[in-house]
Amino acid sequence: MKTGYSLTQVQNQKLTMTPELQQSIHILQLSSYELSQYLQEQALENPLLDIESFTSSSLKTGKSSQLSGSISDPLWKAKAKEETLEQCLLSQLRIAGVPDDVYKTAAYLAGNLDDRGYLPLSISEVSTFLNKPKEVVEVALSCLQSLEPPGIGARDLQECLLLQISRDPAAPHGTFEVVSQNMQQLAQMKLDKIAQQLGATLMQVKEIVTYIRNLNPRPGKAFSWIEESYMIPDATIYKEQGNIVIQMNAGAIPKTSVNTDYYSHIQQAGCQDAVSFIKEKWKTADWVVRSLEQRKMTLYRVIRAIFEEQLAFLEIGVRGIKPLTLKMISEKLDLHESTISRTVQNKYIRTPYGVLELKYFFSSGLQSDEGELTSIKTIKIRIKELISQEQKKQPYSDQKVVEILTEEGIRISRRTVTKYREEMHILSSALRKNIL
Repeated sequence: MKTGYSLTQVQNQKLTMTPELQQSIHILQLSSYELSQYLQEQALENPLLDIESFTSSSLKTGKSSQLSGSISDPLWKAKAKEETLEQCLLSQLRIAGVPDDVYKTAAYLAGNLDDRGYLPLSISEVSTFLNKPKEVVEVALSCLQSLEPPGIGARDLQECLLLQISRDPAAPHGTFEVVSQNMQQLAQMKLDKIAQQLGATLMQVKEIVTYIRNLNPRPGKAFSWIEESYMIPDATIYKEQGNIVIQMNAGAIPKTSVNTDYYSHIQQAGCQDAVSFIKEKWKTADWVVRSLEQRKMTLYRVIRAIFEEQLAFLEIGVRGIKPLTLKMISEKLDLHESTISRTVQNKYIRTPYGVLELKYFFSSGLQSDEGELTSIKTIKIRIKELISQEQKKQPYSDQKVVEILTEEGIRISRRTVTKYREEMHILSSALRKNIL
């Protein structure tokens, strides 16, 4: 049997992701603010892409410069960054008059505090990393913990509370002892045992607990400017005479167009290289404009499809949210699930109940006795309502909440109730019990 080489033709099909398609997908998933910045960058690279100012009534329409871009920025009046926790501590350290090695060590510690204002490092770790004696690190930590706000630089909750108590001359007698010796019993609200060990009355212990509740367990949160976020609604939706009304926010992104005058001028110049260059830029600019229009159309269709399913939300709010998945909208619009996911990503909509992210309206559900699905968001709202209406001296246990929801036709386990309660940062019934 002979073997050899031969030339053969094989025909097959494959999907290729072109640069234009990649750009279109990228534009679809950007938020309004990110898209505005992206368009400004594209306009700097493409002389045919015109970006009109948001304030076109007062500014001339035309090619955006760096100055006009900043003026037209919808977040131009956003709040500036405030002083960070690290900057605040360093400014206090500079006037504290501490030795240079202590200052440098304390500055290192200040830069490693977490968002709560806690120090996640041990004395040994800092000593090893900085190659400094433990005694210096301990002095630096003590110096840091003496700064404002009280409780800063603590390594755990107990130390944070003790730092605040030790600096407050008005703290009730015995408070320091309760936090330093009875934290476990305090968490379990075993006040009678604490009173017995402390040699105090139950009323005195209640006074101590009330004082402790007013302390700040996260002193670093006062400097949490990083958590501030700004959003531009892509659309406004409401119900009018039984119909869904969607108003796309024309000011969410700047108006974009192709500069035909500049294109014609270059063509008439007769320079072949310039004409080739400008044709390529025309193609790019035209694709950007068409991608923006496609983004707007797709976003409108997805918003309408979502609220055709969540019509009850426009009438009664969060309690009306139904279980909804990306697949349901995908099948409704005959679009791929990934397209729906990109469309709702980082998009916000103004509703009668506030500005909400589009992803907020997607939720799984639990089956009721009637066979219908109830949204998890609705169940959480109901759990929160039950707890807010309970008698403070006899709060509902998670099992009691299960029983009430079962009577209302919602099948749910105690473990699931506990999970939802913790996700909403609601304390257990033992800790919610009114001690006053």
